[in-house]
Amino acid sequence: MKHLSFKILIFCILMPPVLYVLSTQLLQGYLSSWYETDIKNVYLSEVNDVLNGITPVSDAIQESIDQYKNESIFPDLGGRLEVTVRTSQGSILYPPAYQSATLENLPTDPVKLAEQNFEILNKGLELDVTASIPPYSLISAAILLFYILIFLGGLYVHYRRALKSAHMEDKQRADEIQRLAELEQSHKQRAHSLAEERESLLSEYQEIQKSLESTKQKAEKEEEDLFEEIESLEERLQENLARQNEQVEEINQLKEKIDELEKDRQAQNQQKEKAADRLGRRFKVLYKNIDFTDRALSGLADMDDDMGLKAEELIHQLNNDSSMVTIKRKVFSKKGRATVFEVIFAYRGRLYFRKTSQNRVEVLAIGTKKSQNKDLAYLDSL
Repeated sequence: MKHLSFKILIFCILMPPVLYVLSTQLLQGYLSSWYETDIKNVYLSEVNDVLNGITPVSDAIQESIDQYKNESIFPDLGGRLEVTVRTSQGSILYPPAYQSATLENLPTDPVKLAEQNFEILNKGLELDVTASIPPYSLISAAILLFYILIFLGGLYVHYRRALKSAHMEDKQRADEIQRLAELEQSHKQRAHSLAEERESLLSEYQEIQKSLESTKQKAEKEEEDLFEEIESLEERLQENLARQNEQVEEINQLKEKIDELEKDRQAQNQQKEKAADRLGRRFKVLYKNIDFTDRALSGLADMDDDMGLKAEELIHQLNNDSSMVTIKRKVFSKKGRATVFEVIFAYRGRLYFRKTSQNRVEVLAIGTKKSQNKDLAYLDSL
């Protein structure tokens, strides 16, 4: 969960059931209207037999609708199709379970039956069709599974992007720590060298003292010079000790700086991620024709206010008309998959973008002259 946004996770969990409910309601309304129109064309298909008194109108309607239901694939997929046919007086002709006693006692004489059928048809029939999709049906399961797979795919893409960005940041942090560790090792070697020099000076000092004791009586006239030489050696020794202490303190300070740098880097990374996220949301609203990569948003978040304003001015021009932007050069990746354009802003700023297959502008990286090599390396990796 380190690299996964909690908001996006909640969004991907909640949206499938919400979209499933909305889609089911819309589909039920559409199918009800469509089936009602379709059934109107077939439920009186045997009208000649009805008008000739051969078949009661209720039996003709029942036979036509039952045959239509049997041929329809919607009930086989778990859907429910409820059809009701009423006369203008409210008598139910279909389904037969709700037919009134009057309709059940229709005359058997063909002439009277024809008159009765004609009277019913002349007064008009009311058709009501309701298509419903139960939650446990195959259609419902397919709709819900469709939305779940879509949002699972989006969640996986987001996770892979966040994981890639985190790996790059960890590599940069590891490189910096390694550099500081090498610097610390260099200072340790220098301190070791100074310690050896100190031992050498101490040994030399001891030898001089012994020589002084053995020649003291013979060199009384040179005593003053010898004392000066001893003082010089002592001063050198003190200087050496002072330099060694300074090296030790410097090593301790470097260790503290390494710890502080690690803490500051973690805090900066968190602030950088928040700033890039805010920029991404704002740009998504302001610039409808441009897509931004995470590296581009991160690079823009690192800039100062003046450079950021110049960069956003350039982005505004790209959003309105990318052909009006002055392009410095084309950058061809080693893999040869895409052509990237380089644009300069505020003298030191660099912006790299390309055109997508949908004729949209995709901003790949934003940086300065100092970060140009890293940006070009990133473009080669695309």
